[in-house]
Amino acid sequence: MKVLGIMGSSRRDGNTNDLLEVALKGAAEAGAEVEKLVLADYRINHIADCKVCRQQGKCVNEDDLSIVIEKLLNADAHIWASPVYWYTVSGLVKVLLDRFFCYISWHPEVRFAERMKGKGAALIAVQEEQDPERARHLLGCMQWSFEFLEQVFLGFVLGPGGSRGTALKDREVVKQAYELGRKAAEFARSKSERMARFTAQYSLS
Repeated sequence: MKVLGIMGSSRRDGNTNDLLEVALKGAAEAGAEVEKLVLADYRINHIADCKVCRQQGKCVNEDDLSIVIEKLLNADAHIWASPVYWYTVSGLVKVLLDRFFCYISWHPEVRFAERMKGKGAALIAVQEEQDPERARHLLGCMQWSFEFLEQVFLGFVLGPGGSRGTALKDREVVKQAYELGRKAAEFARSKSERMARFTAQYSLS
């Protein structure tokens, strides 16, 4: 069972990363294999909307997207983490979501939508503003994405942003992030066990 954390902030040692690390610690201590995917480490180009894939059957945008897609597909549950930028997700996260189109509409050999279906999806966000309503559009963007992909939404944690280290000073938020990680691990375990039973039941051996 594997839990993948998707770190969507370009600030590698900021509050978004801090809370994601707490969540992944919770997942690991609950028995899951964990991995952190730092989007800033990968070159993911903006969607060109060129429609060339419709003629050639593949995306002509040459970047690291296929590596990221495989990491998403190989995990049982995802924990997305993003700062609130202009009242929605970070540019790093949005570009990745936009490029999902290339794998949903084309690359049938990958079976992206089929393999994303049923995975667990959790969300962590941080913002400097005090009003939690300011994160409403970020939450909506991600929840609608999870719903479209038929994933199981596991929960949302909103923490304080601003200066580095701010989020870790909020004990309640840290606790929530840790528990969200444990919940992701428990979901991943359940999903893996169901898959193992299914495979054993229909095995030809």
